[in-house]
Amino acid sequence: MSLTLLAAAAAAVAATVGYMASRREREAPGGNGGERARDAPAAPPGDAPWHELPLALGDVVLAGSEERWLSGAIVARERGEIVAAVFLAPEGGAHGAVVAFPAPRREILWLAPAAADSPDEPPATLEIAGATMRRRARLPAALERCGQGAPPVGDAGIFALYDGAGHDAAVVLASEGRIHAWAGRRIEDGGYERLGGGGEG
Repeated sequence: MSLTLLAAAAAAVAATVGYMASRREREAPGGNGGERARDAPAAPPGDAPWHELPLALGDVVLAGSEERWLSGAIVARERGEIVAAVFLAPEGGAHGAVVAFPAPRREILWLAPAAADSPDEPPATLEIAGATMRRRARLPAALERCGQGAPPVGDAGIFALYDGAGHDAAVVLASEGRIHAWAGRRIEDGGYERLGGGGEG
């Protein structure tokens, strides 16, 4: 009898967690402009080259006391080669971002959505999140959305990396007349922990 009650309780908890996750995904905005993830469904992970990156879709990443579950991603490629992946993690009503780069780079960018007054072409310098940032890289890239929670983007866009004082960092993604921006800090290899391997199966 106790085993039956235990199984029923476990099933109820699982159903509640699934419902809450589904509701959170439906209600969460998919980017800085308030676009919802349902506006443009993302592709499944497919053959995204997670093995080239220090992180994968489905991972849980820990940096200090902060934890993020990587539920979606925008993969950027230049001439067919992956240059970066912007992973999205649900955090209340917004999606934090973790940006990863292919080997041999092992650092990550730990970012939050930010407002950026930027034209379609990300400028050489940009004020974002109250700090002046200098553009370090500008890459015309093919874009692919994977998983859940990635903001709507076209098949191509401009991927721009910015550096500020100390470890300050930002990413601006311009595609089809929309600007998506995230700002935060750079974390070197050893400063974060990968707790899962969801994209490796």
